[in-house]
Amino acid sequence: IAAAVSEQIFPLDMAPNSADDQYIGCKGKMAHLVKTKYLEKEMKNSAKFKHYWQNSEKFVKFPKDHLTRNHLVALHVYTGKYIYRQFNDDTRYGRKQYKHKTFSWYSLHFLLTEAIQILKKTQNKCYLTYRGTTANFDKYVLNKEIRFGSFTSSSLNLKVTQGFGTKSCFEIITCESAELTKYSQYPYIKEVLIPPYEKFRVTAVRTKQYYKDLWCDTVFTLKSSGRTSYMNCALFKKH
Repeated sequence: IAAAVSEQIFPLDMAPNSADDQYIGCKGKMAHLVKTKYLEKEMKNSAKFKHYWQNSEKFVKFPKDHLTRNHLVALHVYTGKYIYRQFNDDTRYGRKQYKHKTFSWYSLHFLLTEAIQILKKTQNKCYLTYRGTTANFDKYVLNKEIRFGSFTSSSLNLKVTQGFGTKSCFEIITCESAELTKYSQYPYIKEVLIPPYEKFRVTAVRTKQYYKDLWCDTVFTLKSSGRTSYMNCALFKKH
């Protein structure tokens, strides 16, 4: 079974099932919903989320850098080890649930999105980042437009990146993301967090077969090509 799993090839595409809301035009309404309804409800529904949220609250005392305390708590929770994996999977495939108001993570999704957008105002630049994985991705994607479709961690530090996997890796020019070093549980990672709605053009695909000194078995080079948000303000649209 393990061998079969390791051979699975994941697509690189526009992640059409992503819960990719960027909240352009409804931030105030969403902030109100998170404050009055979703955060409390989601902690009630998940003992695990509640535990890690309350734990992160101990580390975040005050708002700073134009971020509220809840933004900072959300960043602290996300950069820990215990929540991001399930949250990312649910975001990557959660379009239907998001739309039908059965998504489990409205509060974390909104607070991370808004935090990235606030930080972006002062970090007004693109970053060259790296991402290492242990997965196999479809290699026939040159010149395609793709999205990760979830919040995606990358690093300014190539060495750190290799510790996360050297099977399929990414060199990314990202322009919609934010550096989280000051807000992360693991500052040494030099994390730059890419939102689900950022899209990229695949400008190169290199493999060790042809490039002997490559830092990874396969390296995809991605260049930011804007935003796509199918679910923008979906909670406030009449279906």
